[in-house]
Amino acid sequence: MGERILLVEDNEEFRRVFTRALELALSAEKVEVTFVESGTLAEARERLLEGGLDAALIDVTLPDGNGIDLVRQINDGLTDSIPTLVLTAGLDHSVAARAVEAGAQGAQSKAVSMTETVEAIKRLTGHRER
Repeated sequence: MGERILLVEDNEEFRRVFTRALELALSAEKVEVTFVESGTLAEARERLLEGGLDAALIDVTLPDGNGIDLVRQINDGLTDSIPTLVLTAGLDHSVAARAVEAGAQGAQSKAVSMTETVEAIKRLTGHRER
């Protein structure tokens, strides 16, 4: 069945294109993934409470708050703890440090290569290089 990953991103166009590109790239790596999409923190919380998710990719800047707060809530027991990666348009060390402090496995810029993002997802979901 594969992994179910929550993708929290408010830009609908970017989310659609990013999701499709990730699905294709992960499929080429023989990693089955289904993305559960959300555009807001409120929507993301609903998806998390429904359960069945294996990991989450969470944008920092969302219309109803900060994605790092959602990472903290996940790790404080909002739902079953799942590995998270924080995504941001421009990554600086303070964002990465706050994300890891909140419980994320890491943070990365949305501008990195698809290969780097695929490798990050494989690490999140426990897939190793073959």
